[in-house]
Amino acid sequence: MKRIILALLILTVAISCKNDNNKILRENYKLNVYAKNFPDSTKVILWNRDLDKNLDTSYVINETFSMIGKVNLPSLCYLNFFDKAGKSINPYKFFFLENKDITIRGEYSNFLNASVEGSVQSDLSSEYYKLRDSEFRNKQEIDFLFKNANNQMSISQLLYRKKKISKDSLLLFCKKLDSTNSNSPKGLELLTYAKTIDIKIGDKFKEIIGKDLKGKEHKLSDFYGKVILLDFWGSGCAPCRLQNKNEFPKLIEKYNNDDFMIISYSLDTKEKYWIESSEDDKITWLNISDLKGMKGGTAKDYAITAIPNSFLIDKNGIIVKSFIGYKKGQNLIEHEIDKLIK
Repeated sequence: MKRIILALLILTVAISCKNDNNKILRENYKLNVYAKNFPDSTKVILWNRDLDKNLDTSYVINETFSMIGKVNLPSLCYLNFFDKAGKSINPYKFFFLENKDITIRGEYSNFLNASVEGSVQSDLSSEYYKLRDSEFRNKQEIDFLFKNANNQMSISQLLYRKKKISKDSLLLFCKKLDSTNSNSPKGLELLTYAKTIDIKIGDKFKEIIGKDLKGKEHKLSDFYGKVILLDFWGSGCAPCRLQNKNEFPKLIEKYNNDDFMIISYSLDTKEKYWIESSEDDKITWLNISDLKGMKGGTAKDYAITAIPNSFLIDKNGIIVKSFIGYKKGQNLIEHEIDKLIK
């Protein structure tokens, strides 16, 4: 009888251990990637865009590689590839990483469109992006996000579009979130924005503080009495870089003898990239940052959702115009400056 009881105890413990192991597996992600036509020893970095952090590094061997780890929340991630010399190569893939078994299959020449299996929020993201071909795209996209509210993918997309949605509607969206999503960094960011008052045309500027590349601190208020173009940019933003090289030097040259200045505020988080891009763009005007990126207080105060985003401030410190994006040859900023400097 004792032997039978002992055997049952051993069996119970074994089953319990097996269940615990399964639980551990469910709390981690396992990423299996099939990368057709990728050369052996191609370096792969799994980059968490939400955390701005490298989660893992691997190498392609026999057209495949795997990664295992854990994320606290489903996160927008990128697979970035590098050749043997360390140079970035074009194929990449973005997807939502979750603590699940996820399989990605793609080919070198078109890895951007690689298939993703096992990630629920990646599937949801794919459905969302299909709406971009719709005639009534904007309405259908917003309806989709509200219908599928309680997840990180929808919160992410709504954060990008927050300026185009009323704050009352954003508060209604926030009420649809469970405790996990509402208390997540993105959930709290959305709620904070929905409860704050936007800076708008006709408002006085909000103070910003940043350091230049030499470490000297500057305040926006130090330049009160000048016409100021406050520009938010980043090293990884191609239109920003073009504007730095093509438009801003011409403005500096034209208004050199007037009470005008440009203040570029970098939304980079890595000083190295900020320095390299500033030198490459030959920025000679005031160029500052707090290196806190889009999640910093300055970006939130000015409700920055896309860059480049410039604010034209008159001599009385009043915001008279906001510009989003850059298209060569439009000269929209120059025309508005002309109205202020006569």
